[in-house]
Amino acid sequence: MPISTDKQVIELKKDASSYLKLGDFSKAQKSIKKALELKPNSNNLVHELAKINLKSKNFHLSLELLLGLEDRVTKKDILYKDIGLSYFGLGKLEKALYFSHKSLEVDSKYIEALVLKGKTLRELENYDEAMATFDKVISKSSNHRDALYQKGKINHILGKYRESLDLFDKVLAITPRDIEVLQAKGLSHDELNEYREASDAINKSKTVEDEVIYNDRGVALTRLGYNHKAIDSYRRALSSNPKYAVCWFNLGKALFRVGDLKEALKAFKQSTELNPKNRSAWNNRGVTLRQLNKLEESLDCYDRAIALKKSYSWAWHNKGYVLELLDRPRESLVCYEEALKHKPSSEEHGGDEWDKLKKDTNKAIIRINKIIGE
Repeated sequence: MPISTDKQVIELKKDASSYLKLGDFSKAQKSIKKALELKPNSNNLVHELAKINLKSKNFHLSLELLLGLEDRVTKKDILYKDIGLSYFGLGKLEKALYFSHKSLEVDSKYIEALVLKGKTLRELENYDEAMATFDKVISKSSNHRDALYQKGKINHILGKYRESLDLFDKVLAITPRDIEVLQAKGLSHDELNEYREASDAINKSKTVEDEVIYNDRGVALTRLGYNHKAIDSYRRALSSNPKYAVCWFNLGKALFRVGDLKEALKAFKQSTELNPKNRSAWNNRGVTLRQLNKLEESLDCYDRAIALKKSYSWAWHNKGYVLELLDRPRESLVCYEEALKHKPSSEEHGGDEWDKLKKDTNKAIIRINKIIGE
């Protein structure tokens, strides 16, 4: 069956997002341009192309594309914010401030427009209003990295180095390996003649590995089919933060895809030990155990996943399959029937995945009914 145009476009957008995470702007652009060949009148795809140019610092082209959308879209808050970011990148600060205001006229609570406004005011040396804007962001999102960092930078400019350090430490409490913040912290310590602390912060910024970046790179590489490179990226993330549960989970999935089941199982075990509430990790741990022919152990994992979410269709299906392998057909049938009762949300599993699960489960039910003679 040929793939529909909409599905091709969705896949191309996902490819573009993955290339963006890897910093490969050229391939990200190619993916969106291919999608535009399929849907040439898509405002959304033109906006996506503009955002890629914005991230690659091609501000002129980004601006040209975004301005061309102004009369073509109805909800303009994101559009105006991105136009403002393009002007900010070009150093046209008054224009950037104007479009941040236009974005906020559409949605006064739009955090990223407030951040743009604050950064622009900071560059215009309107420090009081910039601080008030960042305070507004923090009132809505207390741990907003950019707002805390920008407030710290302003305090540094104003000579309030101790206040700036307090703000930088708040960011580092959330993301301990934030290189930009570590460098800024070093400069503030230096101004206070705290040379050892300054040296420690600067040196750490030069040697640290950002686990979030390497985890995200791993996800992007996996999406593009580069599983071995993804594994290397996940391992780099974990070398910085061995307690990064999501990264252990992602590593397990990549190892499973390349057939390294024993290492995959170790990764899933680490993930579930660090975060016992990750039902997907329990389910994947169960699948890996099944592949290793440890059927009874896998059942326990599916039960743990189902205990976390009663409507977890995939765990019900997988439990049914293992019970079938253990020659327990009636129990298996109950699980398969339960799997079909719970359609997941589109955010959790796409329609294609659900369709495949339903097809496989219905086949299994027919198979089981033949075995038990019903």
